[in-house]
Amino acid sequence: MAWYEEFFGEDYVRFHLRGGEWLEERKGSQCDFVVSALELQPGARLLDLCCGQGRHSVALAQRGYSVTGFDLSEYLLGLAKERAKEAGVEVEFVRGDMRELRWEEEFDAVISMFTSFGYLESDEEDERVLRGVGAALRPGGQFFVDHHNRERTTPWLGGGRKDWWEGDGHIVMEEDEWDVLRSRITMTRTIIAPDGGRRQTGFVLRIYSHSEWLGMLRRSGLEWVKTYGGYDGSEYHHDSRGLVLVARKSGEVQ
Repeated sequence: MAWYEEFFGEDYVRFHLRGGEWLEERKGSQCDFVVSALELQPGARLLDLCCGQGRHSVALAQRGYSVTGFDLSEYLLGLAKERAKEAGVEVEFVRGDMRELRWEEEFDAVISMFTSFGYLESDEEDERVLRGVGAALRPGGQFFVDHHNRERTTPWLGGGRKDWWEGDGHIVMEEDEWDVLRSRITMTRTIIAPDGGRRQTGFVLRIYSHSEWLGMLRRSGLEWVKTYGGYDGSEYHHDSRGLVLVARKSGEVQ
């Protein structure tokens, strides 16, 4: 079983997000930036790819957009549906594999937020996702994706990272390894319960450079528009905290 088929469950919410209060605080400004960066028109139809708990899906629906949230995790989609119900908004939530997007020219924009890209086993599989994004977009539709800034992240990971912390009565130990040849982070998390029981989880993430992103977008029929250094709209440079790209459907797949 692939790591992403089991990682995004209760332990993810409990320990990876550590309550998630900081995420809740940022979602409003992040959605405002998406709307501004894409110059979204009222009532635009959006696909929130790998929507998770639906933080952005619901916030964008509250702004009057027609939103479809798509995710593989049944657990997170259940939380997303509860969130939409509590907010009193209509959001279509769909469970599926992001390599198998079923839509053809239906969305004005596709968004991929909170580093939800680079999970798959190969670069070819990641590009398959982008081709699906291109197919799902209407002519002129836009793609918004945030990702790690490889230039900033790799020096930090070069020697590996080890950390531990306590939360919810558990001890959590984390170790990162950086595969420089494959540009992948492997994070292993060991969770020790109060009774001494242990369980292990983790993820593998492919981090793409800016130039690699431009090549993938071009080959997938997506034309690069702009790169930001984060949700603050700052200009991208090698030391930016993040990498936020905007692309437009060009109609030419290479």
